[in-house]
Amino acid sequence: MRISRWARAVAMGVGGGFLAVSATTATAATPVGDSRAVPKESDAAWGAAAAARFWTADRMEAATPLRSSVETARGVRASVASAARAQTDYEGSKTIGVLYFVDKGMAKHNCTASVVHSPKGNLILTAGHCGNGDKYAFVPQYRTGKTPAQQPHGIWAVDRVFKDPRRTDHGPGSDLDFAFATVKPDEHGRQVEDRTGANTLTRTPRYDLSVTVIGYPSARHAPKDQAIKCRTKTTRLTGYKQLRMKCGGFFGGTSGSPWLMDFDDRTKTGKVVGNLGGAGGGGATDSVSYAPFYDDEVFKLYDDAVRDAAVVERPPLPATLGTGETWQHTKHMATGDYTGDGKADLLVVWTDGEVTLHPGNGKGGFTGERRLKKPNATWKHATALTGGDFTGGALSDLMVRWSDGEVTLYPDVSASGFGTETKLAAAGSRWKKAAQLTAGRFGGGNKTDDVVVRWTDGEVSLYSDVDGRGFKKKTRLHKPGATWKRTALLTGGDFTGTALGDLFVRWSDGERTVHKDVSPAGPGTKTRMGAPGALWKHAKVMTAGAYTAGGRPDDLIVRWSDGEVSLYADTTAKLGREVTLVPPKVS
Repeated sequence: MRISRWARAVAMGVGGGFLAVSATTATAATPVGDSRAVPKESDAAWGAAAAARFWTADRMEAATPLRSSVETARGVRASVASAARAQTDYEGSKTIGVLYFVDKGMAKHNCTASVVHSPKGNLILTAGHCGNGDKYAFVPQYRTGKTPAQQPHGIWAVDRVFKDPRRTDHGPGSDLDFAFATVKPDEHGRQVEDRTGANTLTRTPRYDLSVTVIGYPSARHAPKDQAIKCRTKTTRLTGYKQLRMKCGGFFGGTSGSPWLMDFDDRTKTGKVVGNLGGAGGGGATDSVSYAPFYDDEVFKLYDDAVRDAAVVERPPLPATLGTGETWQHTKHMATGDYTGDGKADLLVVWTDGEVTLHPGNGKGGFTGERRLKKPNATWKHATALTGGDFTGGALSDLMVRWSDGEVTLYPDVSASGFGTETKLAAAGSRWKKAAQLTAGRFGGGNKTDDVVVRWTDGEVSLYSDVDGRGFKKKTRLHKPGATWKRTALLTGGDFTGTALGDLFVRWSDGERTVHKDVSPAGPGTKTRMGAPGALWKHAKVMTAGAYTAGGRPDDLIVRWSDGEVSLYADTTAKLGREVTLVPPKVS
């Protein structure tokens, strides 16, 4: 089954205006009138002395990582730790330590944080998913079993936490998994940077970097609560603005760990170009971790923290369709104008039989999701389908070939549902051998009512002027044979800008071809778009339509094996500009 609907809804980020979040104070999350054993302090009273009273040695040792999806994975998947583990135990750095806090349920948690240089010398950096809680305290170069007074650089009360309100665990919002916090002075009035020094916040120059990553795993995996250090090289997490590294030992508790470029072993400082966080909460296992790519967004948040902004405001992220974890379960896609606004919409049939409609905005994006059918056994049997205009109504129609060979037509499909069903071919008919079908203007008319069918024996047929009465005018475009048996995917569109429709074909070996001006006169002129190769073997579902402002059905949508969904705008005999609609499943 696909992941739950809320996971997709969180990732979509649709809507206008601005998103805002008030900077979290160190005590704001404590429920009013709560009787559990967490003392309530006023904002003014939460300082170094209060933090030292609350965060005793036992409480610090008892703290656990957050139970986000990735922290849970890190906590339970010890068996997948890399045999080539590159991390080493480390004495730590004064600028890096453990960030403690409690959640609304009063459970005690820990992440990793680091001091970054700021005008006031009072700023630390961590992961955005560590930014919801109460009783925040930072312990630089933490030592297990020591009281706050015995910690080498003291314990510091966090004043306010600043995070981007658009951050999510998955999807584009996971690129924003960073947070800053202001730290109150110690009992002598000194700022944390005066005691520890600081690392320098730096824009990430590129995805392939040599970095040093330092963090504090939870006590379960590091009984001494000792820091670990890994020197490694990064790559890009495909589909995201995030760095990726392979290094074992980064279990729960290491979220927020700084990724340092040009780390100086003498001063134990460097340039921070990322922090452990991102897709799913920071990584897939203890040996695969991610970090947001630092661009303008991290510096906007830094500026908010430096000026102590009362509210962090951001415009919504562009709407997306969801996550690769969800879209791996896409079985079929069909294009049509199902909302009547003249813009191409995307209809999706999922492996569990659910059918959803995603209205297009005419700019290559989508405005939401409408469920047309909840998961059911019937639509699991949809074997091939295509959108078209077969009845001349105001809305597009949907043609479906079922597993038993029946073919049905649904006129004027809309956000309200499918309406009346018309049978075009009976169960058990030859149509059981129709492997693929796609509609287009292959007869030169104004309606998308011509259907190309590729049969299991390799024959390719064109049915012209299809309507509710069935398939009347058949033309053989290719006789049965081995060549067209190799067709993996095909879709109709107008990629060459002439009066006749074209076919886009993905072959079993990864080759792509465009067949110009398909008509009853012949199969058109074949142009190779791309040579055989492994990449396009991963293209699993495909459709084309007028999704962008050009108006022609020349925008290609592809769902890949890892769940990524790409739109190639204004495709011709060459692929058009690629837009990621859904990032790939995280790995």
